[in-house]
Amino acid sequence: MAQSFSKFITEEVKEQSYKLVVFNNASEQIRDVKDTGLSELTKLIKKSAKAVDVEVYLVDFLGCYVSYKNGKTYINSLPLGEDGVKLPDIKGNEIEYQDPIEIHPETTIIMPRGLGTLGMTSSRYWVDIIRRFELEGYITIPNLHCWDMCSSKYMTDILMNQHGLKTPKTVAITHSEDTERAVKELGGKFPIIMKSSIGTQTGVGVVIVESLRSLNAMVQMMLLWEQHIPLILQEYVKIDYDIRVVVLDGNILGAMKRNVIVSDSDFRSNVSLGGEAETIELTELEIRDSLTAASAVKGRLVGVDLIPSKDREKEQPLVLEVNSMPGFGGIEKITKDKSITQEIFRHFKNRDNWKGNDDDTT
Repeated sequence: MAQSFSKFITEEVKEQSYKLVVFNNASEQIRDVKDTGLSELTKLIKKSAKAVDVEVYLVDFLGCYVSYKNGKTYINSLPLGEDGVKLPDIKGNEIEYQDPIEIHPETTIIMPRGLGTLGMTSSRYWVDIIRRFELEGYITIPNLHCWDMCSSKYMTDILMNQHGLKTPKTVAITHSEDTERAVKELGGKFPIIMKSSIGTQTGVGVVIVESLRSLNAMVQMMLLWEQHIPLILQEYVKIDYDIRVVVLDGNILGAMKRNVIVSDSDFRSNVSLGGEAETIELTELEIRDSLTAASAVKGRLVGVDLIPSKDREKEQPLVLEVNSMPGFGGIEKITKDKSITQEIFRHFKNRDNWKGNDDDTT
């Protein structure tokens, strides 16, 4: 009895509340798809944090800066409501800020969900702010290494292959006249998938191409718009559904089957675009490869997207993508017996789970 009581006290001491600072980028939100607005994310984060007694602070990268006073560190942010960041009144020359948020590496976790993509929806200054926190010992989820690797679908493909995982065959396009060579390397068959290696969001930026003639025109148009945008081609794999797996610190939190949108004009499965989701039981191979994919990008909290094989018990799935900032809205709706978001926040109440960023790029 005494031993059990001692163990109970030890476990209780480990459970401590903390501050969670969630960085957003209101300008990155896509408004023409379902449940991706800042208001939905804000409501879910606030509700889940309150349920597990975690202090949550929402800030926007826009206008944010770090200050130091009397040996303490503060985050200063413009007001952020459900409709986004409140911009300064230029005419009245008034700038209103939230109360400064005091932070410390031993009591605060930084969650930079709004980092976006450098050169498109991000700023080097924002990245430097998060790097500064990492250098000062803060846990950042995702860490910058994971964010960087997952920001490039081409690099993700390289990493997955290096770790023995299967992926759809992928070829980079190097210039506007490179399409014929790339298609031949891909196998020479249409349809194929063309996407930007960076900057896609909720399936936007992914197109299916039916002919070399159409591909040439699309590539030339994209490179006219942005000369250095990295484009990739992938083999088209016809599916009825794909699988999103949420991984936290080497454990599977949940998985959902995302059915392909039934439409003559669409082929994607994103829940935020209207795809239907349901629960699914993973096979041992799918569990193994999901955990390997998360480890390959050094991700503590990631969403791994899989294309299931025909024989799921015996054949490896294809790893389609690893998302360093997975959404929780879709999987929350189908996991009736638990809240994935609450489990994530509760996980870090145990200080044994505060192990740093594992940001070694070697």
